[in-house]
Amino acid sequence: MFLIVLCSTLLQFAAGFFAFKLIVDAGKKWAWTLLSAGIFTMAFRRAYSLVGVYLGHEVPSLSYEVIGLIISILVFGGVLLIGPLIRAMRHVAEKLAESEERYRTVAEFTFDWEYWLAPDGSFVFVSPACERITGYTCQEFMDDPALFADLVHPDHKEEFLKRTATFDALRKPASFDLRIIDRQGLEHWVAHSSLPVFSKKGVFLGTRGSIRNIDPRKQLEEELRSSRAVYESMVQNARCLVLRLDRDGAVTFANRYAEEHFERRGPTLIGLPITELLAPKDTSGPDMAENNALLSELGRTIAAGERLDFECESVGLAGNHFWAEWVNSPVADVHGEAREFVCVGIDVTRRKALSKLKEDVTRIVRHDLKSPLSGIIGIPRIIRQADNITPRQAEMLQAVEDAGTMMLALINQSLEMYKLETGTYEFRFEEFDLPALLREVIRNTQMGRERPVPVTLTLDGRDIDDQQPVLLHAERPLIYTMLGNLIKNAVEASEDKPVSVDIGMDRDCRISISNAGLVPLSIQPRFFEKYATEGKRGGTGLGTYSARLVAEKHGGSIAMCSAPDTGTTVSVRIPREQPDSATARLRHSENQSG
Repeated sequence: MFLIVLCSTLLQFAAGFFAFKLIVDAGKKWAWTLLSAGIFTMAFRRAYSLVGVYLGHEVPSLSYEVIGLIISILVFGGVLLIGPLIRAMRHVAEKLAESEERYRTVAEFTFDWEYWLAPDGSFVFVSPACERITGYTCQEFMDDPALFADLVHPDHKEEFLKRTATFDALRKPASFDLRIIDRQGLEHWVAHSSLPVFSKKGVFLGTRGSIRNIDPRKQLEEELRSSRAVYESMVQNARCLVLRLDRDGAVTFANRYAEEHFERRGPTLIGLPITELLAPKDTSGPDMAENNALLSELGRTIAAGERLDFECESVGLAGNHFWAEWVNSPVADVHGEAREFVCVGIDVTRRKALSKLKEDVTRIVRHDLKSPLSGIIGIPRIIRQADNITPRQAEMLQAVEDAGTMMLALINQSLEMYKLETGTYEFRFEEFDLPALLREVIRNTQMGRERPVPVTLTLDGRDIDDQQPVLLHAERPLIYTMLGNLIKNAVEASEDKPVSVDIGMDRDCRISISNAGLVPLSIQPRFFEKYATEGKRGGTGLGTYSARLVAEKHGGSIAMCSAPDTGTTVSVRIPREQPDSATARLRHSENQSG
């Protein structure tokens, strides 16, 4: 009996002790304090009974003490088992509180206005950002769910209510832009997006929405629209053909000027390959082989993403022929890769016609000049054969014949210049003595001058022996024309001061012509351009241009240096060996494309 009461007493004291420890872990401390006090009171009551049994003052019934022991065991076991449960519940509560705090922080401190709308249309949550966007507080929206719809601009209210006012609409994702009016009456553009919220069991819990102020974006879009409108107006009204091509070279856009030239409306141009659009549709256009080579090169540069400048004749749908100069340029993306092309063309049909007319007139003039020149050359030759001609008269007749011969040569050479420019010149290279040619040029240059200008001829700075040939393999008439123009210019600009001509021979032949004159600064950058002249009476600006043309067609070069202290020096470089005629024509085509 004593052991039963002892065990019951110890169990109750232990239960009271563990209950006392749970005061710290439990959230409701007063409840667990009272429970612990009650258990300790029961334990002291059992201790009193234990003392009575020990002293023999009372002997309780066995069944009563067994039931008390069972109750003590149950109390102890309950207190012992509830401790981990309470600690687990407290841990879960802390985690929930922490999680709630984290998500509330995320929701309340977002830049956008976040909300949660219940199925009945009331707000479950509204983030503080609503006040920054609308001027109204969270509580005002919570108190009046219809306030949101009242803020929507009248132009957008019907669409907004259609997307948000019905139960079915709330159960669908939505994303749209609209205008709202804030508390101050100012209009703002906002982007609204929402998603339906469902529980794990599929129960509809409402709508989760987000609203962002997009005034800067809308302003930028408006500026882009305005800029695009200006760009489109400029492109559409430009007096040039503008085509936009995709990566494969198919037309994706054509301006009105291009539509007029190709005699097609916009939709009929879209999707056409540029090579097909530019190709003539009959054989009356340009040379088909040359045209096919050009279109092949255009296709190659498009495939490679490269720029190409070219000129071609095209035919409109109704048969209208036109010439255009084109620039096809790639448009790169942010990675530097060509994604599309812009092909811009300038109509040069009139220029081509005028150029052809000029060429025709020039050929006619050359032809008409040759007939009277034959008489100018032939008649002095016949008169010189008469017996009564004095030596002075014979010399003058010879001068007339030589001048006519020179003029005929110049006419023939001007025709040759035209052929050089167009790439139709047939080269006839030969080996000749360069100093002998220069002496002939110098002699003819001095002809007719009242006071001949001293012209010295040297080889690497030393006098040339008349018996010492310096051979050059080139087109002799062209070299004669080139050197004649350069030496004539040097003599005329020398102000009667000496002119020097120096030959240098290594891998190339170098000819330097120097005089004391000075080329004006304004003309120096374009000294070798066509028609470039200034301050020279009767000057045409063709002499230096033709000299550059001859040098380049021989694979050489020409340069000029002019300074007050050294005068002017024109230096020509000509390769000592020349290729055949076919290679020279190829060199012409390369120069044209470059």
